[in-house]
Amino acid sequence: MRRLVTTGLTIAVLLLPCGASAKTVSAFGIKVQRCAVVENANHTQTTGVNVVYYNAHQTPATEVDFFVSYHGTNYTLIDRGTFTHNAQINHTLTNALAGVVWQGDTPDLCTPSRVLFATGKILE
Repeated sequence: MRRLVTTGLTIAVLLLPCGASAKTVSAFGIKVQRCAVVENANHTQTTGVNVVYYNAHQTPATEVDFFVSYHGTNYTLIDRGTFTHNAQINHTLTNALAGVVWQGDTPDLCTPSRVLFATGKILE
């Protein structure tokens, strides 16, 4: 009986809608692990987006642009640096989506939209 109840609960949890989770999509060899909108100390406005990702390419990336949709408005956040193969990057980007009314940390969509590599190659 206990096994039946555990199985039933497992199935119920798996069938619950995931409406609160962001649609975080990896693209162009950039593997996104987390993407969350950051709030100010008063919990009233956004201050940027925290993105945790890594570059799956052998060639270092020097710029990764992220397309983020937050409550019906679209933003492009740009991360510049040297992002080597498989190194985890954990950056809070503040060049867009700052000063917007805080409506939770979950964006509607978060995905790489452009990657510039050290060789000059661009994927978009």
